[in-house]
Amino acid sequence: MNTASSSQMLLAFWRQRDLEAPWGRRLLIGLTVAGICTSLYLSPQWWQAVLGGSAVLILSSLWMMVVGSLLEQNHPHVARFVPGHLRQLRELALVSWALTTLVCAGLLWLSMLRMPSFPATLLIIAATLAFAAWAVRHWVLWLVLSFAPMLFFGAGLDQRLAPLWSELLALWLGQPWSVLALCLLALGASITALFGNGDAAHRASYAARARMRRVGLEGMSSKRSGMAAFGKPGEWLGQPFERIAAGWLQHVLARAKPEESSVMSRVEIVLHGQQHWLRQSMGVAIGLVIALLSFSLAFALAGGDMHDNWKRGAFGLAIGIASMGFNPAFALPNMLWHSRREQALLLLVPGMPQGTAQNRAIARLQLRHMLVAWALTTATLALLAWAADNPALLCVGLGALPLCTAWLLRAPARMGTPSPWMTALPVTAFIFAGWGMYALQQKLGTPLLHLGIASLALSLALGLWRWRAITHAPRAFPAGHAR
Repeated sequence: MNTASSSQMLLAFWRQRDLEAPWGRRLLIGLTVAGICTSLYLSPQWWQAVLGGSAVLILSSLWMMVVGSLLEQNHPHVARFVPGHLRQLRELALVSWALTTLVCAGLLWLSMLRMPSFPATLLIIAATLAFAAWAVRHWVLWLVLSFAPMLFFGAGLDQRLAPLWSELLALWLGQPWSVLALCLLALGASITALFGNGDAAHRASYAARARMRRVGLEGMSSKRSGMAAFGKPGEWLGQPFERIAAGWLQHVLARAKPEESSVMSRVEIVLHGQQHWLRQSMGVAIGLVIALLSFSLAFALAGGDMHDNWKRGAFGLAIGIASMGFNPAFALPNMLWHSRREQALLLLVPGMPQGTAQNRAIARLQLRHMLVAWALTTATLALLAWAADNPALLCVGLGALPLCTAWLLRAPARMGTPSPWMTALPVTAFIFAGWGMYALQQKLGTPLLHLGIASLALSLALGLWRWRAITHAPRAFPAGHAR
């Protein structure tokens, strides 16, 4: 076997792109261009900084894509049995890291007015790109990065390590180029250490990344994987969830009757799978506990008084809460597609509605799930609005209600294959809708009551229109059979 050419290995991430779903890439490119143009329009005097910073971000993103592709090509069998393949991967990663570091450092140093010396800029960029490469291999590093600043400064490590920092600074000021060369050599060695040689540790690491890639691909089509997809730690952490879900299943089966309410309770477990309301509730509860602990830790490290600074980020908190509450509901229509193989058996369940009655039963199931999620999320947003003294935060929930109604009340028989574009569309739309209502209330002074009435009226109109379409559609199961 022969190793592939360097260009083929570097461009593999682009050549393996999904040609059947280009809209996601086009949307990302469009948003990037729109962001750059908006920044240039709002701050024309900073055009050099905007263009230079944007170019650095784009190059860094490309570097992470290249690293991810090279790590995927580092298959244990190929690394062990193909001569020269591992060496070529390391050389390509090292050269691309060096060139990206040099170009990014040059762009920043030339475009930004207040920048440290070029050696310092070069070292900062090199370390950042090396960390990003390792974070691509071990995603847990992103979690470490998110909590590290708060813990570092909150625990007073900046003061305890001040003498060491002074010594390092003196060494740097005395011999900047020697220290730079030593640091670049260490970072270069870390880049080559990214790739395994086919041993047992490499096989385990590659299998773990393959599971994470599979989870990511399934997530882009709203198919949520269980905790077992994260390996042994995931299985251990997911045991309480599985026990609770198994207990609910036993409860439903023990009270099974050939009645529509009992049948739909059992059918819901099959149709929604990992997106079942019980699993979603447990996931949201864990997320809220983590958020509460993080906020409490930040409050404690700030000395018990944050001087109401957190209110400045109240809108961001509202978007996070709304995403946690609404995104699972947006995934329910796609779960009907993923469970269509089991739907043929569900038609044989005694008491299962047939024909138009089946469409109405599925629509009520989806609508009930969404309305409960919307009510709980909006109540949480109301609590946040009261705490932040900003009633306009309710606009996030009001803007999502019409979209939730229209998105969930779709005829399952006419569904198509879920795509990343269709998965991201409702999430992006509800963020823009909430932001638009928020801007109307804050900038134009539109009364919140008027916005609420408009949201309810639009939701009712969309719901009636969708309900009529559902009642005239072919039977729901199996999903997509009437396309």
